[in-house]
Amino acid sequence: MKRVLLFASIAIIFASCSSEPKFELEMNIHNNKSLQNKKLIINQSIDGSVVYSDTIKIGKDQFVLKIPYKGPALINVSIPESNVKDIMMVAEKGTIMLNIDGIIPHLSGTPINDRLQVFYLENDSVSLLFKQLEDEYELQYRANPQSIQIREDFRANRSQLLKENTNRIIAFIEENVDNPIGEYYFMNNYITFPPERQLELLGFATDKLKNMIR
Repeated sequence: MKRVLLFASIAIIFASCSSEPKFELEMNIHNNKSLQNKKLIINQSIDGSVVYSDTIKIGKDQFVLKIPYKGPALINVSIPESNVKDIMMVAEKGTIMLNIDGIIPHLSGTPINDRLQVFYLENDSVSLLFKQLEDEYELQYRANPQSIQIREDFRANRSQLLKENTNRIIAFIEENVDNPIGEYYFMNNYITFPPERQLELLGFATDKLKNMIR
């Protein structure tokens, strides 16, 4: 009788584990055979605390991972000892697709992560605009280092680009203020913004975020 009860208890434990909510992370690797046998590390965190972590060895160019769904959380995926950039995503029910083309990761498959991928692409575009602006200024300055107008135009153009980029970040935070990625960018940008832009953030911040910055 005791043995029957023991097996029944084990069966219940396995059943509860298998019924735990999960989401899928579909990995697709293109143009990078060097990732074979590399370690892929997944960390899932809620409010800064890691609630799940796993490490696997990459053996195929395409595979699907079933990850426990702990609720709204940030997922960080990294491949140490590779040139692939770490990428942050949001745990969502369904299938998140992470495509790695060469060394560039690309997210898709779920609503928040689709928005996040657009944001990442915009970040890259803005970085390129800043670089182009600085390169152009460097060329103009070398040709005419005495020109005050060149310096004033550079400062004005850079200030305008900074303003537009801040507007973009604030709009993204507002759209996602009720999920982990919006909270993450709120906390990381609030202390760096000038007072007037902080007031904009506070205008739509949740009570949770307001309490976190007090």
